[in-house]
Amino acid sequence: MSIINPESDTITLGKYRPTVYSDGSLDWFVPGPDSYTVMAGDTTFFSLGGEWDKIISNYHLDTEGHDMFRYFNQPALDDAVAAGKEIRFSHDPRLKQYEGSALDWEWNYLKDEYKFKRLKKIGEYWYAIK
Repeated sequence: MSIINPESDTITLGKYRPTVYSDGSLDWFVPGPDSYTVMAGDTTFFSLGGEWDKIISNYHLDTEGHDMFRYFNQPALDDAVAAGKEIRFSHDPRLKQYEGSALDWEWNYLKDEYKFKRLKKIGEYWYAIK
């Protein structure tokens, strides 16, 4: 797993967004300005980048992302909580549009496993509060 800026005391979770060109085409290899990987700045975040499809194929994981979540997201969340990192989201995981996505699963995992209770919007981010 690719953990970026592991020394930060904050981890940023969120939705990956592609670059959208003026003709409307999407470039999934270049994160857009509203992608969590860009919004994370100097905070910790994890990203598989262009390796997602290779990992799915090489390890015969489900294409819905459940296996990836279990093998990659959960350990990153566990490590962040164990390290006492502040947890923030670049996108509100409670929105209907994210239901059933890894973003939704991350928020539910934090609530179920670590008893986070709510999100507090501060600036552009939603902070997980116990």
